[in-house]
Amino acid sequence: MATSEPDTVSSHLPLHPLELRILLVLAGEGAAHGYRIVKAIEDRDGTVLRIFPANLYRRIRDLSARGLLEEAPVPPDEAQADPRRRYFRLTDLGRAVARADAARLAGLVQHARKVDILEPA
Repeated sequence: MATSEPDTVSSHLPLHPLELRILLVLAGEGAAHGYRIVKAIEDRDGTVLRIFPANLYRRIRDLSARGLLEEAPVPPDEAQADPRRRYFRLTDLGRAVARADAARLAGLVQHARKVDILEPA
């Protein structure tokens, strides 16, 4: 982490790629349970990325401990869902950190284009 202040955006950067993917899913879906998060990542990235439950829940636990996401109530449209499912949502800090990390990566992509590693968009 960049600084010793736990509640600053920069203290959480850079995110692990799976952490950013989790935050991006929650930014787009609102509250989601673990399996939905995995399916959304797989749908976005294809079958290239294999996410094991232990890795997912360790990252969720770490993101929660850092204040980037929190447990959420069961959404009304899923009231009949499996009661063992735990739902998670972004916090304001989590959204700010995801935004900052995405901007950081966009800057890297821009630089890669500038030095002819990637083709122009």
